Amino acid sequence: MIKKVIFFSLLISLSTSLFAQDKIYFGGVSGSYFNPVGSLSYRFKPDGGFSLFAGYKSGESWEWFGKFEYISFMKENRDKLKLKRSVNLGGVEEILIFDLPKLETDLKIYGLSANANAKLIDFDFFRSDLTFGFGIYRWESGRSGYFDTLRVERSGITYDAVILKVPPLKQLDWSGGFNVGINFSTKIIDPIWFEVNANYKAIIGELWATLDLDLENVSVFQMYEIRVSWKARF
Repeated sequence: MIKKVIFFSLLISLSTSLFAQDKIYFGGVSGSYFNPVGSLSYRFKPDGGFSLFAGYKSGESWEWFGKFEYISFMKENRDKLKLKRSVNLGGVEEILIFDLPKLETDLKIYGLSANANAKLIDFDFFRSDLTFGFGIYRWESGRSGYFDTLRVERSGITYDAVILKVPPLKQLDWSGGFNVGINFSTKIIDPIWFEVNANYKAIIGELWATLDLDLENVSVFQMYEIRVSWKARF
């Protein structure tokens, strides 16, 4: 009887050990919502992206993972992209603000980053972590040319207020960046987990100014990210 108890105890201990080892690796896919902040918000509205990640658990409190990221800003912030000029209309100086409906601009970012999760809470079905990471990013930005005459009508007379002849602009570069935030994970059905992450991300890139269009330079791509992920632990 004692031998059977010892045998089953060893079997349970070995099974538990193997189970734990089987769960040290993970991988998954994420979809993200990016809200630009700072000077980047003057050019773009919130937009989306995705990421792929894989990693492992190095101890009771730490996980390490690599991530491929894609971020896309394709929606111009028309509320901010305006031209302010002092113009002479029939001998009277006026400060006017013009919309720029033909202006098109975009920013695409691709990157690889090394990340870590530091455990805050860890239950069988729920987990929370502080997360941070550093990466290198390849980004490209485009701005359309703008060739137009902005007109104003006063007392039945149409004035050519501003004549724009601005060539297009294209930028490509590499930049470093970092992120810091918090994760909340819940087990759906073993080994699948659903994860929500909120973080702040900054990429040290620069979008050049175009003074003829009242576009100031953007020296850092700052954004808040809300990310939802499907993760498998194995």
